[in-house]
Amino acid sequence: MNEAIKNVHIIRWNEIPDFPLYMDQVMSLIEQSLSFLILDEKDKVITSTMINNYVKSKIVSAPVKKKYTREHVAYFIVICLLKKVYSLQEISKLIKVQFDTAPIDAAYDGFCDTFEDALKGVSENHVEYTVDQKTQDLFVKTIMSVVYTIYVQRMIHDEMTVMDAIKDMEKQQKKEKKRK
Repeated sequence: MNEAIKNVHIIRWNEIPDFPLYMDQVMSLIEQSLSFLILDEKDKVITSTMINNYVKSKIVSAPVKKKYTREHVAYFIVICLLKKVYSLQEISKLIKVQFDTAPIDAAYDGFCDTFEDALKGVSENHVEYTVDQKTQDLFVKTIMSVVYTIYVQRMIHDEMTVMDAIKDMEKQQKKEKKRK
């Protein structure tokens, strides 16, 4: 489990294409960047319905001629991470606070840096993990709540997988005993 989240790299502002993207391209980019959130093959990080809901609820601006920009992708990635813990209304307010205090590229990259650092810290069992002196900052607390949720979900998922494996092994052993 730790390996799955230890080497996470969320796509940064300059890695997001600087030209308009269609919805399928946006979804693919986000799925690749946030693949560490996927616990089962059937899991989806983002869908076209989600994107449409974020636009309808005015968390994200509407696409221009069905094409999305870097800003859209950055917003969608932040939303996908925050929705693990927060409602869309809360996410909208949190994004506004963060993006109103810094240019979007710096705010987004700062979010990604802090998120990755926190995720690595939690996965390495730094229970009291903090980022410098920013523990009082809403930004860091927000990220930490999401990081802990992701970490616990992975632990629960992996534990269930281990339990399922034990059950399967016990069934196999019973079958082998019956054959003998």
